[in-house]
Amino acid sequence: MAENTSPAITMTCEVCSEYYTDPLMLPCLHSFCKKCLIKAKEKQGSADTSLKCPTCDTSVNLPDGKIEGITQNLWFEHKSKEASIKKKIINKEAISCDKCSVDDSSDAAVVYCCDCGQFLCDHCKKSHKRKPKKADHKLIDLGKKESFELPISHKAVYCAEHSDEKKKFYCQSCEKLVCRDCILLNHQGHQYKGYNEECETARKALKESVASCDGVIPPVTEAIANGEKMLEQIVTRKEEVRQEIKERFEELKAALDKRCNDLLMETEEIASAKRNSVVKQLDGFRKLVKQVSHGRHLASSVSKRTDPGEVLSVKKLITNQLEECIEEYKKLPLEIEENEVIVTRLDMSTLSKEIIEFGSVSEVDIDAYSIDSGLAIPLATVKKERKFKVSLPAGIDKAASYLKGSFIKSDGSKEEGRVVIVNDNNTAIVSCIPQSIGGYELSVTIRGHHIKGSPYQLSVKASRDYTTLTNQRPFNVGSGTTGVAVHTNGEVFASSDDGFVQVFSEDGTAVRRIGSKGNGNGQFKRPWGLLLVGDRLYVSDDNLHRVQYFSATTGQY
Repeated sequence: MAENTSPAITMTCEVCSEYYTDPLMLPCLHSFCKKCLIKAKEKQGSADTSLKCPTCDTSVNLPDGKIEGITQNLWFEHKSKEASIKKKIINKEAISCDKCSVDDSSDAAVVYCCDCGQFLCDHCKKSHKRKPKKADHKLIDLGKKESFELPISHKAVYCAEHSDEKKKFYCQSCEKLVCRDCILLNHQGHQYKGYNEECETARKALKESVASCDGVIPPVTEAIANGEKMLEQIVTRKEEVRQEIKERFEELKAALDKRCNDLLMETEEIASAKRNSVVKQLDGFRKLVKQVSHGRHLASSVSKRTDPGEVLSVKKLITNQLEECIEEYKKLPLEIEENEVIVTRLDMSTLSKEIIEFGSVSEVDIDAYSIDSGLAIPLATVKKERKFKVSLPAGIDKAASYLKGSFIKSDGSKEEGRVVIVNDNNTAIVSCIPQSIGGYELSVTIRGHHIKGSPYQLSVKASRDYTTLTNQRPFNVGSGTTGVAVHTNGEVFASSDDGFVQVFSEDGTAVRRIGSKGNGNGQFKRPWGLLLVGDRLYVSDDNLHRVQYFSATTGQY
């Protein structure tokens, strides 16, 4: 038997937190007071014919759009009544008469009717005994000691349509409790049993239902434990990835800061070298100006002296110095030899694009999945199975179960064929069956992401039945041919040394030519080998050393 993990059943309504009053059970097995469900329905609006469970939000269709059609929970009604009564007796509270309370009287109850499930005051007790149908009811005096162990009986269920009749039968056809009059008037021809007899069948069915559920809870509980463990692993992995991202970007920031400092240092070195060059040139200018000014001043002053000895003694030195200054001036470039140019190469567009596209976070490593074999020749045949092997990463449980495939015509028309994926020891076999000729696109995805190389292009050709030709005849292609190819529609293509490709029907009739002799696009010097892939005709040229392709049906280059 499965371990009972259900919470204890309480007799209080989850909406009003009081003991149940006229409890009704919804299909989701949650029960509520009738009045509470009526209020909940009023909040939703009268136009809505359904009701949301206040506990689990399950939508419940109401029979005829009314609360009254919901199943009555007699078990909860009886248990709630029992719990309420026992609480009052244990606490020695005054218990009001159930009959008088209807008429706003406050007389205290003195007896309890085990058949009606009602507390009665002295006046109502006497009235109760006078009624013929209730004369044999068992009444227990609340003043006696036995009342503390009150054998609370369940209130008989009376028919809503026939108020004097108890519901003592169960209509098997309608699956509901009915009274005698209901059987005679409303359930003629239906299968029914006495409710005591049917109750044994119901008890057996309930026990069988319990037994049939024994194998449900353990595996689901294990799945819940696995799911909770996976939630923990997801949180752990999330934090690991967050930390990894932060560390990598801190490294990027550090690398950017270092590069920034390096460039600033290079800028400083270039600017310093330029400055030193200009300063050196300016120092030369200033020195020359100073020498010329000083020499001119001396020459001018000496030339004004009257003493011949004074003039002649320094004349040679002064004139020599000034002549040297003039010669230096003539050689001196007056244009500043340095410039202010410092070129930067900081192309932000490329770097910004790389930064935007830098890194990725994905739920699957798509590079670990790829078609391992079967696509070397991207061809398939109509209505014949085509298989491809997909390599799967080792160590990933149920990796193939997340693979999805689709096989669609390249022109966007409806999906054809079928795709089957079968797991086999870290490989998956993708199988597809194309239904018509033409181009196809085979997509293989893992959790919605294309695997490496997907989508793949396939060219599908018609299957051919090869038979011996009974009416054999030569195909005239001019001076000679070196290449022959056959289209899926049966047409024969042959290269001609005369500079064209001749197309024949199946019976050998020449139907059209493709290309002409020459060096231009769509022309040939010596067409050699031919290859047909779908509607494309590939032609190699032995003299022009090139391959060109054409439409096989129209001949367009």
